[in-house]
Amino acid sequence: MNLAEILVYTDIRQLHQIADYYGCECNPHSKNELITSLLANLRYRETITREVERLSLEEAHFFLLLFLDKRTLMSLEDLMAKAGLALDAHKERKAENARKFIADAMRRGWIFPAKSRAGGQYQIPLDMREPYLQAWLDKWRVTVTAAEPTAYRDEGTALCDDIMQFLQFLQQEPVPLTADGAMYKRYQQQLFQFLHIKEEPLTPQKWRFGYGLHFDLYPDRFSLLYDYCYYQKWIEEMPGQVMLTEAGEERLNQPYDDQLHHDLIRFWMRLYKRSVPNLPMLVQLIPLLGAGGWVSQDALSDRLLPWIRPFYYDDPVNILTNRVLKMMVHLGLLRVGQDESGQWLYAGTYASQTWLRKYNGFAESTILLK
Repeated sequence: MNLAEILVYTDIRQLHQIADYYGCECNPHSKNELITSLLANLRYRETITREVERLSLEEAHFFLLLFLDKRTLMSLEDLMAKAGLALDAHKERKAENARKFIADAMRRGWIFPAKSRAGGQYQIPLDMREPYLQAWLDKWRVTVTAAEPTAYRDEGTALCDDIMQFLQFLQQEPVPLTADGAMYKRYQQQLFQFLHIKEEPLTPQKWRFGYGLHFDLYPDRFSLLYDYCYYQKWIEEMPGQVMLTEAGEERLNQPYDDQLHHDLIRFWMRLYKRSVPNLPMLVQLIPLLGAGGWVSQDALSDRLLPWIRPFYYDDPVNILTNRVLKMMVHLGLLRVGQDESGQWLYAGTYASQTWLRKYNGFAESTILLK
């Protein structure tokens, strides 16, 4: 519902709270005057710009978690989870502060109780999302845009092509596994030379965990590829070997379609979301920050690192560069290039400007492979 429709059904008490917050001058006893005044204030461009500019770092985090989520209805638990994520993980009285964030958002006119049979649901006016997000983006785009790179790479759907390469590799014969459950390095090297993006077998690294079933055994891109095939039951691990299944044979006989690409992105989001809780927000926000141009890695780090928490031995810088930006490039959601000084630059792709605009990673549940 749009703001005008929502205000008609809103409790008079919340209308008074919003009017007090924005300093509206109107007859407080006339609901019609209240609504008219609130519509004028909440839609006023200068009001929106002023509200966005006065947000603290935590408030801006909560605002983006709310407005980038495409769901029309959210439960109180959803709102509490977002407010909790925006707050420091070690902050005392976290639940109390989370409720304060929600109450402040209601006073600002961002959140309203939904008039539906299912009680306890809340909504954000549909026509408020775009102008508020645009105001926030306009505030930062002045300083984050960069010049065109001297060269760039767009991997498109290469990861999907390499899934077929891997399945064809296993179609020839099962591949033996080490005692740790990894393909022997000579088989990895043999396979990797046929893939679009070259990787090297990993040296043993005990800290590698949290980003998939075999993240400790394979390099980043192939680990995602392997785990996706395993999740889809296209491959099967038997004692001492990995082999193609009947479902994998069927997949090989099917022509490529965009659904494979979309499902792979969804899988990555669900797999990494447990370790990077802000991933749905970051994936939506990064292409928007570079919309219509390129944005440097340093500029993205300045804006986004405060909203990324360490994951055990994985620090925020490594999470942003290797778990988010690099994987978005591999998934065809970002292009990557370098300028004359060697600075890394990123820009959104067709997939991030079309399909990703409709996809809502906030609504996805996490995957824990076993």
